[in-house]
Amino acid sequence: MSTSVSRQSTPGGWGLLARVAPLRQRLRTEAGGAGLLLAATVVALLWANSPWGGSYETFWHTEFAVRFAGAELALDLQHWVNDGLMVFFFFVVGLEIKRELVMGELTDRRRAAVPALAAVTGLAVPALVYVAFTLGDEAASAWGVVISTDTAFLLGVLALVGPACPAQLRLFLLTLAIADDVGALTVIALFYTEDLAVGPLLLAVLGLALMVALRYLNVWRGPAYLVLGLAVWVAMYLSGVHPTLAGVVIALFTPAYPARRDEVADAARLTRAYQQSPNPRFARAARLSIDRSVSASERLQQLWQPWTSFVIVPVFALANAGVPLTGETLRTAATSPVTLGVVAGLVLGKLVGILVGTGLAVRLRLGELAPGLTWLQLAGGAALSGIGFTISLFIVDLAFDDEARADQARVGVLVASVLAALLGWALFRLADRRRPPGAGARPVLLDPPVDVDRDHVRGPADAPLTLVEYGDFECPFCGRATGTVEELRERFGDRLRYVFRHVPLVGVHPHARLAAEAAEAADAQGRFWEMHDRLFAGQDRLMPTDLLEHAAAAGLDVSRFARDLGSSRFARRVEEDVESAEASGVTGTPTFFVNGRRHTGPFDADSLAAALLAAGGEEGLPPSGDDGLSGLVLPALGQRRGEPRPEADDAPADVPADLPETPDRDGAFPRLTDEQIALVERSATRMRCAPGDTLFREGDAGYAFHVVVSGTVAIVEDHGRTGQRVISVHGRHRFLGELDLFSGQPVSLTALVLQPAEVLRVEREQLRAVFTADPAFKELVLRAFLLRRSMLLELAADLRIVGRGGSPDSRRLQELARSRRLSAGFVDLDAGGDGAAVLTELGVTEDDLPVVVGRRGGVLRNPTDDEVMAAVEAVD
Repeated sequence: MSTSVSRQSTPGGWGLLARVAPLRQRLRTEAGGAGLLLAATVVALLWANSPWGGSYETFWHTEFAVRFAGAELALDLQHWVNDGLMVFFFFVVGLEIKRELVMGELTDRRRAAVPALAAVTGLAVPALVYVAFTLGDEAASAWGVVISTDTAFLLGVLALVGPACPAQLRLFLLTLAIADDVGALTVIALFYTEDLAVGPLLLAVLGLALMVALRYLNVWRGPAYLVLGLAVWVAMYLSGVHPTLAGVVIALFTPAYPARRDEVADAARLTRAYQQSPNPRFARAARLSIDRSVSASERLQQLWQPWTSFVIVPVFALANAGVPLTGETLRTAATSPVTLGVVAGLVLGKLVGILVGTGLAVRLRLGELAPGLTWLQLAGGAALSGIGFTISLFIVDLAFDDEARADQARVGVLVASVLAALLGWALFRLADRRRPPGAGARPVLLDPPVDVDRDHVRGPADAPLTLVEYGDFECPFCGRATGTVEELRERFGDRLRYVFRHVPLVGVHPHARLAAEAAEAADAQGRFWEMHDRLFAGQDRLMPTDLLEHAAAAGLDVSRFARDLGSSRFARRVEEDVESAEASGVTGTPTFFVNGRRHTGPFDADSLAAALLAAGGEEGLPPSGDDGLSGLVLPALGQRRGEPRPEADDAPADVPADLPETPDRDGAFPRLTDEQIALVERSATRMRCAPGDTLFREGDAGYAFHVVVSGTVAIVEDHGRTGQRVISVHGRHRFLGELDLFSGQPVSLTALVLQPAEVLRVEREQLRAVFTADPAFKELVLRAFLLRRSMLLELAADLRIVGRGGSPDSRRLQELARSRRLSAGFVDLDAGGDGAAVLTELGVTEDDLPVVVGRRGGVLRNPTDDEVMAAVEAVD
């Protein structure tokens, strides 16, 4: 086999990896913001040093007063910018901090440890350098000028002078900048606050409390928050605390959370409804649902980020960077300890501080550098962190009362920004020259490295050679590569360990993600590789019903497997592999890593074998051989279809009409929204049904998809026979059916109308059209069907064992079922879901566990083996 890399499956801009595709566009935006900031700085300098330089001071010191009900707040224009407009800048900074703490890089404490410690030393060392230059001078108290980094300027310059695609470095510097901002804001609050007035400060706290209360009262209108925000700002101004910190505090109280699956699905449904029937009501509902599906923090950040980058910060630079560069000013600055301290602190202190902190974190094993990130690249980024600009100029205004000293500090900030950019550029050029020939900027090292406790490893865990594949179960090239891997395992034997990680390209392979979750669900039962092999062998059979057949063929507890798959239990595990693929530079499937380094070139057996030998320092290819794999026969699935049914009674027992609805546990019986009902009805026939009518009966050749609009419908096993039992009861806006809807096999249950009902009937062919129109609805139905199949399999079993996975008694009962050839389902209360609801439904307590539920519903509390067998024999 000699398939080239150019034939890999790629996301094409639509898969999960497409989230990192628009990197160039984002960098252009950052470069544009930095360019505008630089332009504003140049304009300020030209204005202040032009023949009209006097107008610069006159304009920015023009007083502007706000009067209301006898109260007055008068500030000059420069302070309205610094104390007023900059609130929005710090608000955006606070939103970024909140997001990173809740769902960003700072949530993984180990991953954030290295840049966090680097930020601490990057704050401390520059301050010490500055103090060393100004020791004994009252200007030493202005050490805060050199501690912070202008994140926007840093990223903009990085885009211009840094590596072509510095993904790991950019991530490192962003995390460092967030921690840096936290430190700088803390310093401003603690060391640059004027005389503190407790009364106004308490009023500011009260205003913040009222803003939080509005959230819990579900008040989301902007004007209420605007009024309270203004009140908090005024109160903080009067308290002596710098009022811009109000923006940070308000941001930290703003809700931030990842997108919620049900809200996103609801937004998709409402948008689809508007697309199909445009009208003002649907438009408003769709817009509001989209807003609700994204946290307020992220919406506000997206709203205000452009304003701060392209308006507020450039205006701030225009108001503060206009330093008169007269000969006297420059001569004074050249020998001023303030200017020299600022330049040394920002240019050298930042570089040394960040590198020292990073080295300490790595040496102390608090974390490690991202694979592919070199120390020279890190040094270049650390040098660029010396561009303090915005925050530095901001603190200059707070730290100096003497305008001459303030101008010396401003000159130092401007000079340091230029020198830091030049030093960063030089270090990046040096790093580029030392890069191995042919190495691109895309990561080449596996991130994270193989973890035998987490990864799926085939072969000895301590084998000297490691081959990692990022694959997609629906990718045809991955399927071919599977044969390559088997050949390599045959050649190398115990010298090779093979690791598989998921990267489902859902944009081109719609079944890949569920297949990946299926493999993880199999792994929970110790059968990952059996499922892995079956999925690749049957790439054309990855529908939910197919996955259950694969599970049965692999010897899994199919009920537990279906429950895990339907509840998305392993979705996050798959997503972690996707994140590692992005960090490792994976852009398509299959992608291989040989001993931790990304393989480039063909991935036929000989090419990969040569790469493995080169990595291990060996020569010569092991002989190839046939793997001799053969397929397995699938057993039939279903509810005891081979068993004889009880004879029908002459007078069938009635099913009570007032049975309550079956509770929706874990999403098995969801209730459709009005928009989903409208979508279904476009392809449906509406029927009126009387009590006693059947929508489908046991033995029918097949059945349609039904949605209950009103009334109730029961699903009954052995209807009209001795021992009939109700499986579930469906009410308003619930749908009927399970996976056998798509199988074409005879129906095994009966749908019986209990109360007068209106029902929507959708034939299977029309249902496919509904699924195509709304993929979110399709996933909702299929997940529910998987969970229902799990429940049916449990009901069909001789026994259901409910307990804790680690309990010796739970294991004893499972072993009893296996040894006596009893079909048994195990409900593991440690595996997620609402365990308390299960116990309540069975009428047992934690002390009764494990319990055994017989086929007819009898419950045995922590029974002996003899008690279990006696109950089974009594039923038979």
